[in-house]
Amino acid sequence: MQKKSNRGFRDLLRMFGWIGPQALLRFFLLWISSTLADDFQLSCSQRPVVAEVGDTVVLECQLAPSLPLKGLEIRWTKGKELVHLYRFEQDENTEQSADYKDRTQLFASEFQRGNVSLKLKQVVLPDSGIYKCFVESEAHGFKDANIILNVASFGEWPTINLNKYTGSGIQLQCKSANWFPSPIVQWSNEKGDILTQQEQPGTEENGLVTVKNNIDVTSDSGNTFSCLLQSDILSKTVSVMFYVPDEFYPVTSIWLYMFLLIFFGILAVIAGLFIFFRKQRNYIRDTHWNELGKIRSLPELAVQRMTNAADCIVLDSDTANSRLLISSDLTTVSCTAGDKIPADSSRRFQSRLAVLGKTGFASGRHYWLVKVESHSAWDLGVARESVTREEKLPLSPENGYWTIGHDGERYWANFTNPLEIMCREKLQRIGIYVNYDAGQVLFYDGATNSHLYSFTCSFEGLIFPFLNLSESGKCSILQSTPLLPNSNH
Repeated sequence: MQKKSNRGFRDLLRMFGWIGPQALLRFFLLWISSTLADDFQLSCSQRPVVAEVGDTVVLECQLAPSLPLKGLEIRWTKGKELVHLYRFEQDENTEQSADYKDRTQLFASEFQRGNVSLKLKQVVLPDSGIYKCFVESEAHGFKDANIILNVASFGEWPTINLNKYTGSGIQLQCKSANWFPSPIVQWSNEKGDILTQQEQPGTEENGLVTVKNNIDVTSDSGNTFSCLLQSDILSKTVSVMFYVPDEFYPVTSIWLYMFLLIFFGILAVIAGLFIFFRKQRNYIRDTHWNELGKIRSLPELAVQRMTNAADCIVLDSDTANSRLLISSDLTTVSCTAGDKIPADSSRRFQSRLAVLGKTGFASGRHYWLVKVESHSAWDLGVARESVTREEKLPLSPENGYWTIGHDGERYWANFTNPLEIMCREKLQRIGIYVNYDAGQVLFYDGATNSHLYSFTCSFEGLIFPFLNLSESGKCSILQSTPLLPNSNH
């Protein structure tokens, strides 16, 4: 019996000897680590964390129970990149990825409560991905857990522009930059009807998408259109509205249709020549639109309708700031160094270099043309009779002003937060068209007949022509009706 026992022990020794001492040591350490690791749990958020570009985000992970700081190591990684390392009771980020330099932080004061979360500042798109939190304690072993970060970008405020004229109407384009991922785009009219859209492939720059979405509308579609952009991942939306005046829609009579029908019948034998001229016309039109960019020329018929409503506008010297000099014919105003008008009227503007027109409007359509100096600052448009003359309030519709302005460099539609108007050339003559009953104020370049901006509102009481100058400014009201660009006169 003793011999059998000794033989079995020797067989056991031979077996472990075949495994080798290094393998035995490794097996022993793994067994110890797994046994100790059962002493605590590491849990991270199971749902993906969503952050917006530029924000600060916290990737939450929690130990239960908390572990002593001595011998504690906390390591955050993303793939093979070291995001943040804490050990020997301090941060050790000498080998930290350059992409995360000065952007990470642990909550050291929360370690005693088991908080091993990571704060990530100034989030960028490449930060998206799977992060691993690894926690090791000399006395309790190690654990790790993963957490997902999704980074999104909510784009810029959208703009709607007249893109081009179609056979029976107008094409509008809704544009917005700096999105990720691409948003859902939805068009609707004032009735709430969802309209069919023509989505164009977005262009990318630095991983961000610029959205361009077109829609064709006719006079039957209505006048007010809304473009809504929705980010599903951020659960946020933004929308913008655009008003298309009736004058913008092409108007074709039945007599013209009959004439074209007869004309095409007679010229059927020279159809090739007709096609050639049509292609030439389309080429010239498309070239014209590309050069103008966001500025779109008004139809000649629309300009003619507006200029037919021309008024004889003169300035009211009783409302002018005392530093303004008004010409004898009451059409030109400029600023001087000293007071030129006695400050004896409560109707005068005290806080800004402004003046109103002599005659106000309470109904109907009105048009006038203003000559401005391209290098000076100015604001022009219409204002309520009741606007304050003492305080320098923003020139916004809420305060009774519907104006555009120039700061010497750029052009703006004046709101509480001004909206920039894109112009390729300096403006020298500006046409102003008011349709009181429709609640519309339209501005266009009198030199090129290019639409600048349109306000839509509901007027109450009298409104007056309004001019506001800089100290070196000068404006003149032109009484003559401008010629159309293709006029032979």
